[in-house]
Amino acid sequence: MNKMVERSVRDTKDMLPVASPVQQEDHPQSLFLDPDISDLQSGSRLRGAILEYSGRGISGWIVDAQSPASTVSIALFVASHCVEEGRTGRSMPARIGPRSVIGRPGFRIELSTPGVRRRLARALRNTLVEPKHAQIYLRISLNDGEYYEIPLFENFTPSEVVVALGFSIEDYDDLLFPNNDSRTIAGPADAATKEVRYICFYLPQFHSFEENDRWWGPGFTEWTNVARMRAQFPAHESPWLPADLGFYDVRLPETRRQQGELARKYGIDGFCYYVYWFQGRRLLEKPLQLLLEDGEPNLPFCICWANENWSRRWDGSDAELLLGQNHSLDDDVRFIDDMADLLLDERYITVDGRKIIVVYRPSLLPDKQRLFEIWRERARELGIGELLICNAMTFGEFDPRDVNCDAAIEFPPHTVSTREVPPAEVDAPPTFAGKVYDYVDAMRSSIGKTYDFPFFPAVMPRWDNTPRKGARGHVFTRSSPEAFEVWLRDATLRAKGNSFSESLVFINSWNEWAEGAHLEPDSRHGRAFLDVVRRVASAEPISAQIRNSPDLLDCLSRQELEWAVKEASTHVEVLANLHRSGLTHSGVQRVRNGTPVEAEGASDNPAGSLLVIENINSQTGERVIVDPRFEILVRGWICAGNRFEASRQRTGFLVLSAFAPDSAVNSGYCLIVDWHERVDVKEYMKAESKDCYFGFQLSFSIRDLPDGEYQLAVLEVGDGASALVRSRHSIIVRR
Repeated sequence: MNKMVERSVRDTKDMLPVASPVQQEDHPQSLFLDPDISDLQSGSRLRGAILEYSGRGISGWIVDAQSPASTVSIALFVASHCVEEGRTGRSMPARIGPRSVIGRPGFRIELSTPGVRRRLARALRNTLVEPKHAQIYLRISLNDGEYYEIPLFENFTPSEVVVALGFSIEDYDDLLFPNNDSRTIAGPADAATKEVRYICFYLPQFHSFEENDRWWGPGFTEWTNVARMRAQFPAHESPWLPADLGFYDVRLPETRRQQGELARKYGIDGFCYYVYWFQGRRLLEKPLQLLLEDGEPNLPFCICWANENWSRRWDGSDAELLLGQNHSLDDDVRFIDDMADLLLDERYITVDGRKIIVVYRPSLLPDKQRLFEIWRERARELGIGELLICNAMTFGEFDPRDVNCDAAIEFPPHTVSTREVPPAEVDAPPTFAGKVYDYVDAMRSSIGKTYDFPFFPAVMPRWDNTPRKGARGHVFTRSSPEAFEVWLRDATLRAKGNSFSESLVFINSWNEWAEGAHLEPDSRHGRAFLDVVRRVASAEPISAQIRNSPDLLDCLSRQELEWAVKEASTHVEVLANLHRSGLTHSGVQRVRNGTPVEAEGASDNPAGSLLVIENINSQTGERVIVDPRFEILVRGWICAGNRFEASRQRTGFLVLSAFAPDSAVNSGYCLIVDWHERVDVKEYMKAESKDCYFGFQLSFSIRDLPDGEYQLAVLEVGDGASALVRSRHSIIVRR
């Protein structure tokens, strides 16, 4: 066993790790980092050291002894949740031991940015559900597919997990559930004025052509794969069939016109067409040729050179090669000339005045720097203008500086990390040899993600390539229009914060039917995914389905929540779901500071209202002393008078108002979850049928409330009405 380099947790101000680092003598692992680099020919494959891990970040150096010149992928995991990804430094001349190599093994995973800390907080929160196997570890992925896991912390307890890696309790709670602190809901920030355009990748393989007829049989198109797909396990949403547009042929102008009209109607600003160009030979060129001839679809567009091999496995590999890419500088320089007609079209998409060209795998191109210089010179000569050359973030090739590009474009599922779902969890039969992943977890891994290079964010509505690969396919479960909406909203915010004056969000894709990544209407979801794009592009509030899903709701940024809850009815719904989410995972509510904004306009003790507190911690007195170290239990019942009828839906909050006039900011509130009709009280009060008497009980923690006396009240909100009913009871917080 190789020994992990000794390291100490570096405590930083206000960032004190509580959970203990893994001790190698107590918890033997199959592999630890070895800092010895004097001999790379024998011994451990992985060399390196973790020099720091704290609330600020994790840093160190790692080298693959078998390939010292290669960069290495590093991801921080909490249990099965990926929090952040990175790579060892970009290639540069270096010396390791007696060998001169090209490499830079240092790395740093930054944990102090808001997006990363929000993902870390959520991962820690989710770990509390099953804390048995809670562990924080680094996953080191090498270029040949091998990966190793280096443990950092393990065996969390609920009291430790919220402060592991530098979280204070307040920081953790605020990251998970943005507090309502009675401030006016803010409008969009300055970045919101930046226009965002939504561009969909477009697959042209929906018409027959000579090569496909020869390789796959006469008349083969992507529809052939879609039509023969079958469900692989009970929860598998398969098959799906085209709805509004049918099994179309893209050679028909009516089809392409309908696609353009549908895209414009639902907020799509353009298509990015895949171009298949092999040393001057073009495949699937018909849709782009017709685009220039008849103008359909009349929509802005750009191109992505799919510059990998064409293989029978659909993945660009050398296995079962059908048509290879034999890249050479002499051949590849001709690409710009062959694409000139497209690049000169007035509809071609530009960013800051530069024509955008996407290269799927620029690492396959020899002498990329010289090639792109020639492209730029030739583009100016042809009158095309300046180019913005972008790499698709695929196969671990993320940083555009490594491949001489100007910017990068995310390309999910390549750019996501997610939990692999065990086959037994979805009742997959033994015949299923594929992989199942969690879409919601993948979406979470992208929330708030930024890079230290220019990039455009991208999202995918879903992913399932079983139409192509059958039982060997990869499926993302738990995809839905609602989860896609959360992802798209976050991508929109990230796009507004980029370094360009114009913002693009890419969607994978418009019509990848054989990979399940299509926006076009289908037999299962209709136009639901398209409608998501329309809502986000139109800056409409979050959908009701998201407001009712705490699992999705807590993925939204604080800014997004504030935009979404301008109306009181929406706000209280969001607020209640956040409280329920916290209750689900912690088992007890925490009183939040301030008061709900609806209390400001609520009727104060309306006519006929009555709040009776039956007991506080089983004590019946009107003033009860409580210890903030322990939970508080309150039971009682309420009638809101003529403000609410029995049939009305309502949400209630218990409000604790500080008696001291200068202590309003110290007030608190929590959600009343357990409502039940009090028929006995109603009969005793000889109430009319329209009157409602509801009982309640709730447990909550007041650890954040300062010492003092607090009056109890109940705020009821619903159906456009709100009422604040006060009681004579109070609690005295005394430490």
